[in-house]
Amino acid sequence: MQKKIIILAISMLLINLTVFGQGFLDIFTGNSEKNNYKVKFIDGDNDAVEELLLIKVRGIIQEKSEHDQVPFQIQKDLMKTIKKDLKLARTRDAIKAILLDINSPGGEVTASDIIYHQIMQLKEETEKPVIAIIGSMGASGAYYVACASDHIIAHPTSIIGSIGVIMQSINVKKLVEKIGIKPVMLKSKKTPKKDILSPFKEMTVGEKKMLLEIINSIYDRFVKIVSESRKMKIKEVEKIADGGIYTAEKAKELNLIDQIGYRENAIKKACDILDLESIALVKRYEKKSIAEIFSEISSMHSPYPAIINQIKSSIKATAVPEIMLKLHLPD
Repeated sequence: MQKKIIILAISMLLINLTVFGQGFLDIFTGNSEKNNYKVKFIDGDNDAVEELLLIKVRGIIQEKSEHDQVPFQIQKDLMKTIKKDLKLARTRDAIKAILLDINSPGGEVTASDIIYHQIMQLKEETEKPVIAIIGSMGASGAYYVACASDHIIAHPTSIIGSIGVIMQSINVKKLVEKIGIKPVMLKSKKTPKKDILSPFKEMTVGEKKMLLEIINSIYDRFVKIVSESRKMKIKEVEKIADGGIYTAEKAKELNLIDQIGYRENAIKKACDILDLESIALVKRYEKKSIAEIFSEISSMHSPYPAIINQIKSSIKATAVPEIMLKLHLPD
């Protein structure tokens, strides 16, 4: 097995050298951000000096633990990836605008809000415009993120909206009583609400009121962000912010998006905003050090901790309530 790992590492090393033309010393050190962060041409005008940086928002929006890995798979952390993309957008002068490529049902409230905040901060500091293009889905927390852009485009078949907040748990009180399980819950007298939303008891009226206050507060923030982004009155947003989803045509009619189109339309819009004839759409890529390569191989080689963490995550998902900005679709 060690022999296979060494062969794989050497192969990856050679590929790195060939594809990126990277110096031997750079691979082993890998500590220079200037060398690690590069861009690769994707679309548009390859000869253009000005660049439009592609930033992808894919899948569930959430902050991942370092241990939340699927066995034999190297997963990208969405939050870290976007942070690196935005850092490059700040430091690379050739990048004149951002293209947010969104395809997501949403996710965690705080994670969505952090991405929104980071994009708004970038716009304020650099005055670089941001254009969002929604793919199959831009719902809930993903639409929250899209609201940080200056112009929103959606594909003709996109699903958009689901403006709302949800918190859910599960109650198994009657089930555990039937099968003879008696849960034990200890809490101090001064913290009677510590077991709020426990799956082993019914929710009290007071607990429900407290949770709804939190949910409504986050909902109000979501509505306010949509209102500011789309230049709509709060009451106008509230009429359509009922958790419902819309087609691209309906979303445009409701002023949730600016345009229906494709990537080429987004590139053209960037040129119009910047008053350019053409622009190069690029994406960031990272040169990895030999230490990072071996770290990833090690993660793939040891699936057992990942399996245990997957089981823990599954148990946690049913026992610990989370506030989500996420569209729930049937399996």
